[in-house]
Amino acid sequence: MILPENLMNLIHQGEGLTVEFKKSTTDITKDVYDTVCSFSNRDGGHIFFGVKDNGTILGVDKDCVEQMKKNFVTTINNERKMYPPLYLTTEEYEIDGRIVLYVYVPVGKTVYRNAGRIFDRNNESDIDITDNADMVFNLYARKQSTYFVNKVYPAIPVSSLRHDLMDRARRMTRVNTEHHPWIDMTD
Repeated sequence: MILPENLMNLIHQGEGLTVEFKKSTTDITKDVYDTVCSFSNRDGGHIFFGVKDNGTILGVDKDCVEQMKKNFVTTINNERKMYPPLYLTTEEYEIDGRIVLYVYVPVGKTVYRNAGRIFDRNNESDIDITDNADMVFNLYARKQSTYFVNKVYPAIPVSSLRHDLMDRARRMTRVNTEHHPWIDMTD
C-alpha cells in the first residue's frame, strides 16, 4: 500500500517512464494492458485510473469501482490476454472527494506479452516491439541479466564457495533433471 502523500507526489510528477494516467471513469480501457505489459518488461510502474493525462483528477464512478477492479484482475490473470499472468491488486484512494484506483506493476523477471504482443516502455509510451527482432532480443538479454545465477562475479574467489553446498545443489538438481550439466561438473 502506498502512502497518500507519495501517491500525490507521483501524480504531480506527471506521466513518464514509470507513471501512467488513465482517465477511465466507468470501465477499464483495453490499452491499460499494453501499459501493464510494458511496465513489467521495463522498470515497473504506477497506473492511476480516474486521472487525465495532464494530472487532473476526474475520479472513478463510485458505482463502477468494484466492477473495474474485478475486470482488471480477471484480465491480467487470463493467460490468453496476459502471459505469463500477473498477480496485481488495485488500491482505492479518495482524493479531493474523488475515487482514484491505483495499481503498482513491478518489474517482471521474464518477458511479458499482452494478447500475444510484446510491449516495452519508452518515455510515456507503450511501444509494440513484437516485430522488431533487435528490440525483442535486447529485452530478452536485459531480462536474463536480472537473474543472479546468470551473472559472473569476478571479485568473489573460488575459496569463498562452500563445497558442501555445491554438492547439495547437484543432488537437488538431479531430483528434478536427471541429465543436468551441473551433475557431472566438478567444483
